[in-house]
Amino acid sequence: MKKKIAIIIVLVVLCLCLFELLYKNILKKLYPDTYSEYVNKYSEKYDIEKEWIFALIKTESNFKKDSISQSGAIGLTQLMESTAKEVSNEIRNKRNRFKRRRN
Repeated sequence: MKKKIAIIIVLVVLCLCLFELLYKNILKKLYPDTYSEYVNKYSEKYDIEKEWIFALIKTESNFKKDSISQSGAIGLTQLMESTAKEVSNEIRNKRNRFKRRRN
């Protein structure tokens, strides 16, 4: 009886180890860390969860940097040029207001 329990425990441990390896490989294929340097930098800078950014990239472009939608949205996060300019101006304005308050 003790031998059977020991074998079951060993099999369970092996299965868990195999599952962990497969899980990590599947995650790497679904969510490659190709852009992790940028995601980490800007998620910290703008206080956005990096998992959210990776999910957005996965949904919008499937990590294809040259992706272009039928409506003309481009890049990893599929932004329209006008939206990108608007957001860029917004960030720039907030940064300038913050700098003025600090001075």
